[in-house]
Amino acid sequence: MEPDSKCILLVEDDPTISDLLAYNLRRVGYEVLQESNGRAGLQAALSHQVDLVLMDVMLPGLDGLSASKEITRRKPGLPIIMLTARSEREKIIEGFESGADDYVTKPFDLDVLLARIAARLRRAPALDRPGEARVAVDGLTLDSDAHAMQTARGSVALNPKEHDLLALLLSQPGHLFPREEIVQKVWHQRYNPASRTLDVHVRHLRSKLEQIEAPVTVLAVRGVGYRLGAG
Repeated sequence: MEPDSKCILLVEDDPTISDLLAYNLRRVGYEVLQESNGRAGLQAALSHQVDLVLMDVMLPGLDGLSASKEITRRKPGLPIIMLTARSEREKIIEGFESGADDYVTKPFDLDVLLARIAARLRRAPALDRPGEARVAVDGLTLDSDAHAMQTARGSVALNPKEHDLLALLLSQPGHLFPREEIVQKVWHQRYNPASRTLDVHVRHLRSKLEQIEAPVTVLAVRGVGYRLGAG
């Protein structure tokens, strides 16, 4: 994989883990910015041109969840991968609530982490067709450049996974996408029935569609998947 000099912001307070990760990220061609607390990480994310954030959950000062929430509010298109301990299941769920796109549990497999970073930086081909920066269906417009959706009632920002999920559903309005297909195309992972990641993102997307009184919503077919339908 060719990283194309993408810049990774690594926010980790354990210097051993931080330096090891930074070394391996640079080894495969990424630029790396390192910060050791949440407040400095937030400031770096807002003031530097970074392509992805690796954010530890437990940080001194401002915790990783709060920092991620503010990053998502200020830079909704910036992907965030949370680094969390295996025992922090509720923190993982909170991470998705705060705007994270993915998580990796400690101790993690370095190759798995690098693969997840590469997948997040490599947008799904079906969502990258030239000339489709704006897609409109039934009064709802998805602006991929701004990572936002809008109706006559207003607009709302989307985090990267919400954007990719909506783009997929908009590609075939009314089509029922199986859960396995959605996870593969949006998260670039194999579907895990025990994971709540997809459901959390669907819930957030529905809420945002309601905020702008969109004429469509995300409909569920129990045990099968999701489709876009009348709100």
